[in-house]
Amino acid sequence: MADDTAIGTETYQLVRVGNVARITPEWRKDLSQSQLRFYDTLVSMKNVELNDGLPFGRLSGLYKRRELDCVVDRSFKLSEGYIASSHDIRFEMVIFGRQGENLFDRNVVTVGYLATLPQFPLPFVQPVEWYGLKTIQQGADLVRIGRIDVLIAHREMFADDSVLEVMPFPPVRVVELTVQCHDTPKNRNFLSAFDRRMNSLSKQREQSTIIGGRSSVLF
Repeated sequence: MADDTAIGTETYQLVRVGNVARITPEWRKDLSQSQLRFYDTLVSMKNVELNDGLPFGRLSGLYKRRELDCVVDRSFKLSEGYIASSHDIRFEMVIFGRQGENLFDRNVVTVGYLATLPQFPLPFVQPVEWYGLKTIQQGADLVRIGRIDVLIAHREMFADDSVLEVMPFPPVRVVELTVQCHDTPKNRNFLSAFDRRMNSLSKQREQSTIIGGRSSVLF
């Protein structure tokens, strides 16, 4: 794969970035403002070649083999040879089910999860039957019609849904995600540009909040 790409009259070094979730309009509409700002900034970078919708195991393998320059992955202490953005986003993965549903009378609980994600430990005493999904929306539809019992998705989804609700269990996983990369000059330049853009957007948001607060006082 070529490392350089021409955009207009400028040449950029291509940065191959991997992500587990497929970034579709349907997926984006359920993101919080901070999550949306993070992903919109990432995909708008001129030199990014986005590889999204990758199963977690495949993502990790491609990254270790340096077939990906960077990945959106958990924020943790990096080992030598890796660098990361100073910005991260938080996802709370929770269990959604039908409103008023009693899961304790089930012999087996059928759990829908995005097939690109690993299977998380769950709080059920009953055996769990995992149902791999292509999309979260597919899982929501299956829960609504009773084909599966519950769905794992991030908390911001289905907030105004008339059928689905967050079940009374703690989050099954809370993750802080960032962009991490192999430590190379190309990737350092990429992360610096990404962080500068994120910092600029954060300042614009702060200024808008201040102006909005002054306006509410004046009027």
